[in-house]
Amino acid sequence: MIEVIAARTYWCVPDEKILWCVPIKPVGGKVKRVYYAVSGLDERGDRRWTAGKIVGGVASGVAGLALEVVSPSEGDAVDNSPRSAPWVVVSGRKRDCLAAARLADWQETGANAERGDKDFLWFLTTHRLGLLRFDRAGSTDAGQLLGGLRKAVGRYFGGQEEDPSSSSAPQQPELPRPVLCAEIQRQEIASVEKVVQKVRGVKNLPYLRVALVDGSSIDITEGHDDAKVERLLAMSHGRE
Repeated sequence: MIEVIAARTYWCVPDEKILWCVPIKPVGGKVKRVYYAVSGLDERGDRRWTAGKIVGGVASGVAGLALEVVSPSEGDAVDNSPRSAPWVVVSGRKRDCLAAARLADWQETGANAERGDKDFLWFLTTHRLGLLRFDRAGSTDAGQLLGGLRKAVGRYFGGQEEDPSSSSAPQQPELPRPVLCAEIQRQEIASVEKVVQKVRGVKNLPYLRVALVDGSSIDITEGHDDAKVERLLAMSHGRE
């Protein structure tokens, strides 16, 4: 994945290791990317002037979603093919909670409510959790990207580059430069664990919860696939 090479090149410090990266896929409805279950904010993350009901630390009953956390041990079947459930859920008891505050600048750009020509990816590293934006390069085809990725990986591991004079060697594109949208330092992260969100109309879906020191959290999933979330959990703790 060329974004990993770009993040390592332009964003990471020398001793920082990328544990995993996950894209934010936009979904239908009012919320395109991140769903806010935060008292004092609406589902998009904008300020609301009526207090929401708090259930288990999560504001519920907003926009038809009952984001009520249930234990994975309860044995409910997980629906791995939802069409409208969010890939990211921000939870907190107050609108100035740490999770919402760290995403506030990005949310105010309006990117949460648009599809656009930009890709947003979460990166968990040994140092921090970051949300990075990559602008799509429409003129670069897949063959060029693959060739560039092979060269970049080869240089990273001390391998040999292909002879640029060879007609069969693809031209190496310039690595996309990431734009930092949000960042949470490791000392602000209390734990990383798997949870299940009860989403009204979609049943129970697995997420990887990044819990912060103030009790707020950011839940991230990859396709609402249980096996993928389990793998993210393992990689978060260095088991893969």
